[in-house]
Amino acid sequence: MNSNLPRAARVIHAALRSVPPDQATAAARALDSARLLTDPERSFGVLLHRAPDGDWSRTPRRSDEPGRRAAPSQPEGPAAPEPEPEPVRPVTELERQALAWDDSCARARQVARAVERQMHGHPGPHGIRVDGDRVRVLLRVDDPAQWARWRAYLGLTGADERSRPHTVTAQGERDGVPVTVVARGSGTAPPSRAGGPERRPFRLDGTRFDLALPQRDTNGDLWYFQGCRTPDGMPLLSLDGRPERCTLAQVQAQLGPLSPVRPSGRP
Repeated sequence: MNSNLPRAARVIHAALRSVPPDQATAAARALDSARLLTDPERSFGVLLHRAPDGDWSRTPRRSDEPGRRAAPSQPEGPAAPEPEPEPVRPVTELERQALAWDDSCARARQVARAVERQMHGHPGPHGIRVDGDRVRVLLRVDDPAQWARWRAYLGLTGADERSRPHTVTAQGERDGVPVTVVARGSGTAPPSRAGGPERRPFRLDGTRFDLALPQRDTNGDLWYFQGCRTPDGMPLLSLDGRPERCTLAQVQAQLGPLSPVRPSGRP
């Protein structure tokens, strides 16, 4: 029973005076049934706080306070199975080619840095340029012995050597990286024979060409024979220091007529 009922009845009886005590009690009960009276002994529940160790407490508790239980090292029950790893997707041929190209370019940059260190203090104009997976080097060489040392260091071969007055262009390989070198200087040109420049005649459509001499086209550009031919024997020509090659017939048809440039400078 609500302990406030007798007090409520006394208050009602004192207020009305003419009402009998039984009627005052009945009125107080009616008020209590209508939940208009507060019961001081009634419990409305207890607020509990979750402790860091998973327990419950009437007051908030920090993790460093006593009474904290050690958390279980392993969860109860069977362990959940580990997820299976995703299958590895095979590398496509295009991706493999791209990775191989990136590796070739990285090796070319390494070789370029090594050649640059080797050229430190080298007299005269010089330069190094990385062109994709190959290295291009510009050198000044003043004597045959110096040129021989550079040829040995850069792995240059004489088979692809191309010459013109005071300049030699050669190709080789350094640490597996293609290297193209343009060497300039009076001591770099291959010696000519005592009887004059070597003559390498070739006849095309009734016109006789001396492939030992540079050929000037109608635009004034010079074309050089590098010693390479097509399977049917047609000579291949290239512009100054460029690796691209065109057949003599194509150059003659599109940029001709060609005229030889003799050592004196007169065509």
